[in-house]
Amino acid sequence: MRLKQVLIDQAIIARNFFEVSLPLYQLRTRPPAAPPQAVSRFLIIPGDASNPSGSLGDMAMYCALLRALRALHPNASFTIVGTHDHRIDVPGIGEIPVAAAWIGREGSVAFDALIRQHHALFVMGADILDGKYGAALVQRIVAYCNHSVRLGIPATTLGFSFNRNPRWPTLHALSRLHPKVTVNVRDQPSLTRFTQMTGTSATLCADVAFLMPPASEPEPEAEAWIAAMRAAGRNPVGVNLNAHALAPTLTEIGTDALITHLAEQLHTAGETHQLAFLLIPHDLKLQAGDVAMLQAIEMQLHQNGFPHVRYTPIHRSDRIKRVVGQLDLVITGRMHLAIASLGCGTPILSITYQDKFEGLYEHVDLPLEHTLLPLDCLGNALSIKIGHAFRQRQANRERIRARLPQVQTLSARNLVIAGSDARHAEIGSVAPVTSKS
Repeated sequence: MRLKQVLIDQAIIARNFFEVSLPLYQLRTRPPAAPPQAVSRFLIIPGDASNPSGSLGDMAMYCALLRALRALHPNASFTIVGTHDHRIDVPGIGEIPVAAAWIGREGSVAFDALIRQHHALFVMGADILDGKYGAALVQRIVAYCNHSVRLGIPATTLGFSFNRNPRWPTLHALSRLHPKVTVNVRDQPSLTRFTQMTGTSATLCADVAFLMPPASEPEPEAEAWIAAMRAAGRNPVGVNLNAHALAPTLTEIGTDALITHLAEQLHTAGETHQLAFLLIPHDLKLQAGDVAMLQAIEMQLHQNGFPHVRYTPIHRSDRIKRVVGQLDLVITGRMHLAIASLGCGTPILSITYQDKFEGLYEHVDLPLEHTLLPLDCLGNALSIKIGHAFRQRQANRERIRARLPQVQTLSARNLVIAGSDARHAEIGSVAPVTSKS
């Protein structure tokens, strides 16, 4: 099995060389475009090139980044790299073109033509740069970033987390990042792991989604339900439980048994603390598992005689942030739902996975006792932890709000574009702090 994995890893590296690195090297002999008069055109590599708008977490990052860039550069325009040509709608920005520049050698050639039309490149780091969702993905991203800076076009990775066990082809690629690529890591534990494992310098930041403002327009049905629950003496709590975060529990006992158990735990906590549950999917793709699990939990709670629950899909990330700001607590299996909640000062209880939440909690001075491992949810820890987090909600809200200005400053570090040639530009006023831990 070990030999098979080694052969797969070597094949990933070889394929990337012939389909990406070699074609881009050959294309670099072409003269670069003339330096821009002003930075205004930005190219973005998404977390999922095949479906750039499929995740509300990704949309939160787009919304934050593009609005911040547009505020600094009113004439800024944006293009997203994808597997096929189409357009997506980003809240507060409008329609953004997606240009095919990703698959095979043809994608590499298309990227070369595309990057030469832009002034800076951003990569949506999030949780993809440790290779969890594919080492080939990271290999291509690194090749694109290196090509960009060698053309004199600044390349920046937005803040990402880095787990304890990255794939070897991922480390192979990241250790070869060009020193002019600006690397942002979104929490200190990830930063320490990244620099130690790759030998590449990086900057500590916070997730760029912290910069996303909540929607100004209301979400009428959800907000009316929250008001009604408060009027009835119930404390509204947001809930996101999904198959992705709870995968180990699904393997252990299966879907039906897990739904039954989760509903029982929520029922117990709800009656003990007079709670009402707003069930909020944060990834609407069918394979994500948010929608099916939350709908099943709602049905099971009703069957158990607990009526104070509502499943509410909200299709815009900025509107989700507005709604969670009106809740007492959010129980979440999604990182960017946690970030939206914290950005409004709302306390969280998180189901942790991929080593992502430890550093997030450190940013906002929350104790890790307000987290659960997936397998903890098979006992009565979920209802106990809900009760504890609910009782501590006001103290935790004050801790979060006290740290938010610092977190916003760290998040703004994602907007710094650095280069040493004619295309040099710096966006924002926050100086990066690098680490070589």
